[in-house]
Parts: sequence; C-alpha cells; structure tokens
Amino acid sequence: MFDKMIFNAQIDFVRDAERIARKHHLIQCTEGNEIYYQSSALSNIEGIWWKIRGRTAQIKCSLHKLFWRSRYGTLDNSQMFTISDAKQIISELLDEWDINQEQVRITYYEVGLNIPVDHDPIEYITLAESIGVMRNRELFNDANFEKNRQKTTEKSKNIKKVFKVYDKGFEARDKGRLCEGNILRIETIYRRQSISLIDFFSEKSIYNIIHTFYRDWATIGFRQRLTADKGIKSSQLDKAEALLRLGRDDYLRSTYERWKSGHLTDKQYRTIREFINSWDEIKCHFRMVQSPHEIEYKTKLLSLFNEAKN
Repeated sequence: MFDKMIFNAQIDFVRDAERIARKHHLIQCTEGNEIYYQSSALSNIEGIWWKIRGRTAQIKCSLHKLFWRSRYGTLDNSQMFTISDAKQIISELLDEWDINQEQVRITYYEVGLNIPVDHDPIEYITLAESIGVMRNRELFNDANFEKNRQKTTEKSKNIKKVFKVYDKGFEARDKGRLCEGNILRIETIYRRQSISLIDFFSEKSIYNIIHTFYRDWATIGFRQRLTADKGIKSSQLDKAEALLRLGRDDYLRSTYERWKSGHLTDKQYRTIREFINSWDEIKCHFRMVQSPHEIEYKTKLLSLFNEAKN
C-alpha cells in the first residue's frame, strides 16, 4: 500500500558522503566552495534518487515500484502491493543503503490502492465529489490532466494531508508506460512530515496508517441519482433535482428572476413556487440512490483493502 516516500538521514559528511556516493553512483557537484552529491539521470531507470548535502542524505523512491523491479524487473506500481511486501522491500533497501536507520526520518509518504473497475475510470472520477464523514473535503479536477482523469483535495502549501483519485492507466500512458485494464487509483499523500523510520514501521503505526486510509476512502462522496415514487411526473422530478441542487432560497430566487425577465410564464412561476412551498410535505416521495459505480467501488475497496493490509 505504501508508494512514494522521502527519507532524510543524518550522516557525517566527511566520513560517509564519499563512501555512499561511490556505492550508489552519485555525481559530485559544486556550488561555490560547497561540494555535494546527487543522483544522475540514471535515477529514472533505477527508481531511486539521492542527494547528499551537508549532514543530510535525502532519498526519494517508490517502495511499490522498487519491490516490483526487484521481483519482476520493471518499475511498476499498477499491481497489488501489500504491507508484507512493503516490509520486505524496506528491509532490503536499508541493507543496501548502508546508513544508520536510527538516524532516518520520513518526511513524505503516500498510501494508495489500485482498484480494477468494470468501466472507464473517468466515470467513477466524474461522480466523485468529496471525501470525509461530513463530505467536508471537496475533490477538484487537477488542471494538469484531462478533465475527470484526476481529482484531488486542496493542495495549498500549508495542507499536510491530500487525497487524490485518478485513472492509473491514463497516468501511466501519459508518462510513456504501459498499464492494462481499467484501474482506479486512490491515494492519500502526507507531506511535511517528520517521523522516525523505526517508529513508522512499527506494528502500531502501520495499523493506524492503513486503517485511517480505509476509513477515509470509505467516506468518498459520489453524486447520487434522484428517483421518485411511481406516479411522480418527470417535470416534478426536474423541480426536485433543481431544489436539491440549489437549495430552497436560491431556487425560489432564480425562479423569480426568470419570471421577471420573461423566461417563465405566470403559470410556470406559480407552479414552481407552489412546489417549493410544499416540499416538506412531498419530499417523502423522492429519494437519492447510489449509482452502480458507487456500489461496485465500496465493495471492491473493502475486499482489496483486506488483501493489501496483510
């Protein structure tokens, strides 16, 4: 379930920097009189980016991609990736890096899940409007992608936790990679963190992180469809949809403005006004129902989460 992470390790530059740079094929750089080391363009192939400057060695990588590369030879994060897999790969990486894990802190991490879906992911993303028990985190279209291929909650610099839902296949193709099937990716991004690596990978910490992930993503708000009792006219259904979308006061105000401007007849205006005023008595004949996409999503979320948490 863990994907991209950023690790900051405290080292002794004089004693350790050159040794680490040589082992991981870093290039030496200078800025004024300062010498530092960082990865070359090969990091895109190897899947790990390093930078050593002063007493800090920073490492950026995707645990998911590195696990897949170590087992199957490709940097891929479109498949299932379990907590057991994450523990295995982080243990292997710490042995490789040859740095003191007690001096390592995690400053950024992503928790995600790939959900194979029955339809084009754009259909699910279009319906996704918010996340949170009170639907208090709105999902916005990401301007860097085609409309409804990726939505996120607000990403301003002071927000440490960001939710993202996107079309995994579209994202892969956009970056020149292959990804088969319809895959909806859900992801929680934690930024500006400072967590001891040892504490992070403790059983208690992992349990809290992954169960928070499930609770959050079980609250995603999909746009629902309004239906009505038999005998309700389609024109009444249209009025109910407008009332629920705009609210009673705004719907009444907009109806009045349309009547004053001549877009509604006197009879149409009276009919809508009477409908609004009688809403408390007739609203029992209308109800919101889940879309098939929402039902499928929630069923698969639970099933895949139970598989991934082990």
